[in-house]
Amino acid sequence: MRHRRLVIFLSLMLLLIFCGTAITVTHQATAAGSSAKEDALPASISPVNEAAGNGNGLSQEEIMTMEMRIGKTAVSAAWEQNEAVSALMKLAAKSPLTIKMSMYGGFEQVGSIGHSLPRNDRRMTAQAGDIMLYSGNQLVVFYGSNSWAYTKLGRITGQSQELLKELLSNGDVTVTLSAGKKESSKGAFDFSKKTVLLNSGYEMPIIGLGTWALTDNTAEEAVYQALKSGMRLIDTARYYGNEVSVGRGLKRAISEGIVTREEVFITGKIYGGNYERAGRIINDELKDLQVDYLDLLLIHQPGSDDAGVYKAMEEAANDHRIRSLGISNYYTKEAVDKVLSFATIKPAVIQNENHLYYQNTELQKYVRQYGIVIESWYPFGGRGHTAESFGNEIITELAGKYGKTPAQIILRWHLQAGFIAIPGSSNPDHIAENCNIFDFELTPEDMEKIRRLDRRQRYENW
Repeated sequence: MRHRRLVIFLSLMLLLIFCGTAITVTHQATAAGSSAKEDALPASISPVNEAAGNGNGLSQEEIMTMEMRIGKTAVSAAWEQNEAVSALMKLAAKSPLTIKMSMYGGFEQVGSIGHSLPRNDRRMTAQAGDIMLYSGNQLVVFYGSNSWAYTKLGRITGQSQELLKELLSNGDVTVTLSAGKKESSKGAFDFSKKTVLLNSGYEMPIIGLGTWALTDNTAEEAVYQALKSGMRLIDTARYYGNEVSVGRGLKRAISEGIVTREEVFITGKIYGGNYERAGRIINDELKDLQVDYLDLLLIHQPGSDDAGVYKAMEEAANDHRIRSLGISNYYTKEAVDKVLSFATIKPAVIQNENHLYYQNTELQKYVRQYGIVIESWYPFGGRGHTAESFGNEIITELAGKYGKTPAQIILRWHLQAGFIAIPGSSNPDHIAENCNIFDFELTPEDMEKIRRLDRRQRYENW
C-alpha cells in the first residue's frame, strides 16, 4: 500500500513539473473566485470541538460541529478532540470540502484533503467505520481493518459493517465535510430517540438495566428480558462478579435477532488498583462479556491511584476498546476537579446515588459546563428504601393522575430532570414497566413538587 502511494505521489510531482497543473481537493466555494490552495495549518491550532465546550473560548452554544456525507448519504460521526480535527473543522467551516476518494486494499477509501494538518501518528489497528489521517494530508475511511501509523480523526457511528461496505466498497466515492457553529446538543436528552449525546460524540440510552446483586442465570435472564423489552443500556461492573452472565444474556439476544451488538450500550466499571492492574482488568472485562469494546467504562469509586487507572482507560479508548469514559461515586466539585486535572479525555458520565431524597443538582449544574451527564444508580432509593419512595404521597398522587405506577413516575422524573436511570430488577414484568415511560410527560408543576422532596439524604457511603 505504501509503495503504491509513493508511486502516486512521484507521478503527481512529475505532472506538476511538466504540465504546470495544480491538483487540489475540490471545494464547494461559498463565493466566486474562492481558492483551494495548499495551506499548511500551524500545529498550534487549539481544538474547536472540546468536550468542555469552553476550552477554546467558545461557549457551549458555540461549539463547532462537522457533518459528513459519503456520496449523497449523510452519516453520523463521533469526532476526536485533537488538533487535526480542529484544523479540519476550520477548513470545512470556511467552505465545504468535497474529497475524491479511491478504493484501496479491499478495506479503505483514501483521498487527498489538499491541506497539511497537524498530526500525532500512532501505530494502531483501524476498524470498520474509523476515520483516519494518513501522512498529514490524506483522509482514510475504513470499511475493513488495517494496522498502520495514523492520527485518528473520528469514527462513523450508527452504521453496521455491512452498511459501511455497501457505502464504501462499490467503487470510488466522494466524502463531503461541512462545519459551522451551532447549538450543541451534547447533554440534552432526546426523548424521541430515548438517548443523550455524550461529550465523546456517542449516543447513550437514557433508561437501562442495573445488574447489581444479580448473579448467574438470574443476571443472564434479566439482561435478555431487558433487551427483549426494548432497553438498550446494560450496566455491570467487575465488582458485581456477573460479567460472564451479562455477556451470555447479550449473546443470547443477539443470536435470536433481538438486537445487534451495535444497538446495545454496555457500561462497565473497574474498582481501585493502579495503571498496570487496570489494564489487565479491562481486557478481562471484554473477555468475560464476550465483546470487542465497552461503550462506557467508569472508575467505580475514588481510589489510591485514580490517575493511573484513568490513564489505562484512556489508552484503551485510544485503542478502540472503550468508546466513552467516566467516573462513579464522585459527589463534589473538588472530587470532579481532581479527575479533570489529570484527564486528557474528559469524563462523559458520572454515575452516582441519586433519588427523590438526594438529588444533588449542585453537582449536575457544575459539570454541565464540561458536557458531563449524571447517571442515577438506585433511582428508587435502593433496597430497603424502595417502599418509602413508592409510597410517597406526591408520587402516589401523580401515579393516579397519569395512570402510571409509582416506579414509572419516579423514572420519568429522573429523565426529565436530566438523570440517566438504571433501575435494577430480575422481574420481566417490572423490567418492561420500567421501560414504558415515554408515553407521558410530567408538567413543570409536577416536576417542582418532586424537586421539593429533596432532603439531601444519602443512603450509602460509597
